[in-house]
Amino acid sequence: MTMWLLEGLPGVGKSTMAAYLCELARQSGYAAKWYLEESHDHPVHSASLKGKRLDADFIEECLQSWSRFTEQCEKDETVHILEGSAFQSTVRFMMEEKRPAIAHYYQRFEEAVAPLNPRMVYLRPRDAVRHSQYVSMLRGNDWTAKVSGYLENTRHAKHEGLTGTNGMHKFWADYAALCDTLVARTKVPTKNVEFVPGDWRRHMAEANEFFELKAP
Repeated sequence: MTMWLLEGLPGVGKSTMAAYLCELARQSGYAAKWYLEESHDHPVHSASLKGKRLDADFIEECLQSWSRFTEQCEKDETVHILEGSAFQSTVRFMMEEKRPAIAHYYQRFEEAVAPLNPRMVYLRPRDAVRHSQYVSMLRGNDWTAKVSGYLENTRHAKHEGLTGTNGMHKFWADYAALCDTLVARTKVPTKNVEFVPGDWRRHMAEANEFFELKAP
């Protein structure tokens, strides 16, 4: 049993890489399964659990969910590939609501999943603000309005005075800086991959090498 984690800002291709790695792992003879971050029936962060993210016990419930997932997966020989699950679905929510002890939560997460021998690829654009601008242009006005409207109502944005599209770009830069801090301290073997739009061949090659897979 093992778990591969893919993390990074929106638009760095976590889902695309997860699907690619899952197929490549199967071609290499592994039993493999990947879980879309936004899946309604996600095995760790289900829609019902995400709906409780403002509750006082949300973080404890997340940790309990990770422990159950670990216990289930310890018994199989499958490569479990999760994108956005280590940071995006918990750490980001904690940052949004300015919850304390994020580093302590992440340490407990590491302890919970340690039996699965996790490994992580962290896709990181060099400039988070410029990356957010790029993704905003790529995904269009409706997506930008929806996300910026959501983010400016978070406690973090209100505390920092972040509003509108520029506030959204700054929010993602703050989130990237938080993830950088966690990655720098993590005990999970991690490969930092610099994200550059259109450079998928290199992104995939670095991930393949890290996970010890052979490209087709």
